Amino acid sequence: MKKIVLAPYIDQTERWVNGCESISAVMALGAVGVHVDPDTFIERDLPHAPFWEQDGVLWGPDPHYVYPGDPHDHTGYGCYAPCICQAMRSALDAAGAADAFEVVDETGRTAAELCAAYIDQGLPVVFWATLDFQPVPRCDHWTLPNGRPFDWKLNEHCLLLVGYDEDHYWFNDPWHNHGLCPQPKALVEECHRAQDMYAVALRRK
Repeated sequence: MKKIVLAPYIDQTERWVNGCESISAVMALGAVGVHVDPDTFIERDLPHAPFWEQDGVLWGPDPHYVYPGDPHDHTGYGCYAPCICQAMRSALDAAGAADAFEVVDETGRTAAELCAAYIDQGLPVVFWATLDFQPVPRCDHWTLPNGRPFDWKLNEHCLLLVGYDEDHYWFNDPWHNHGLCPQPKALVEECHRAQDMYAVALRRK
């Protein structure tokens, strides 16, 4: 049986080339009636900070909590679930919807588990996998503000999980106007594991 949660679709490619996490979060918010402009979400809600170089060392934020660079251009990288949780909570507060929905960090749950917990309840999920569901080729590296080295897994991508059928999971994929598209279940789970199984959802209070 095929099940699809209706959610608005936004293409990231022209204006938010490295903003897949923000665009997926904005689509998730729109699906529950909380409408926010992506640029407003990025500027007002998303914690973000630039890279800097000192004594030949590249320093940058911890993407678990702060988006490194600018989502609008190629200086940006991406961010992980805790950063998007904070941004979505900020957006809910600004919209006066914090009493209606809570933001849940569902990192570590499989796509199958997320579908049972959220898709079956009519709620989409912000979901981390890889760009075009390709392998992670290598890592980029920088130093965090606390002095620890950090390895960024390339091909990181964030999509909105909106449904499933017998053989596929279905996504609003904001990259290159992919739109609503299916991907084989085994491939999705593999690519989700490759990016540490980050996921964020909205739950009705």
